[in-house]
Amino acid sequence: MARLAQERLSPAALRGVRELLDEGDDLVDIANWADREAHDLPAYANSGPWHFVNVPLDAEHYNDRYCRRGNCVVQKIAEYRRVLADRKRPRAERLDALRFLVHLVADVHQPLHVGDNDDRGGNGTQLQFLGDTTNLHRVWDSGLIEETRQNDRAWADRVRRRITPEQAKSWANDPVETWADESLAAAKRAYQGPNPGPGTPRITSGASLGRSYHDFALPIVEDRLARAAVRLAHELEAIFR
Repeated sequence: MARLAQERLSPAALRGVRELLDEGDDLVDIANWADREAHDLPAYANSGPWHFVNVPLDAEHYNDRYCRRGNCVVQKIAEYRRVLADRKRPRAERLDALRFLVHLVADVHQPLHVGDNDDRGGNGTQLQFLGDTTNLHRVWDSGLIEETRQNDRAWADRVRRRITPEQAKSWANDPVETWADESLAAAKRAYQGPNPGPGTPRITSGASLGRSYHDFALPIVEDRLARAAVRLAHELEAIFR
């Protein structure tokens, strides 16, 4: 996602981004900083809840009442957007804001970082996926992508083909609440699987998901990543152009 977003930046925006980054880094290098390094810093020791918002699957839309004390992915995206855009802030503060923004835009597009079946976004739903023991959250975080056996660049090529100029224009101006609503709708599908219907039970612990689930879910992942790339580029373009 970060690779595709970076490709979409104008020279002016890309220059502004690189002026903040450490020498030699790009958006791909910082994309997982919020997961891998931020938690070890005292200022971000309690940043775990910033990566998600638990919206019940029965809800129709995201609402701020699901964002406890503003500590959720929707509100943190808005906060770090403001910090990054404030050129009076110290460089280190703006750099951290950029690192979080890149990561959190991806997180809010992952369906199980939004939709919740009272199971910690799928983390509590233990199951078999193509014969491996895992949980539903991990399937959507990495399992579906890993099963394709494609590297990062090949995946970028795959997702890039989903982005048309018309789609990019349509997606770019959607507010972050819409991003969350889309992920909630996708999460509802994730818990129903490839054959939804009025009597279809939700996927729960003990389920066994096979190739049909993979083939159903992968296009959803591709679509969510495509939208995330377009929207991240749009955010950065608005700040740095």
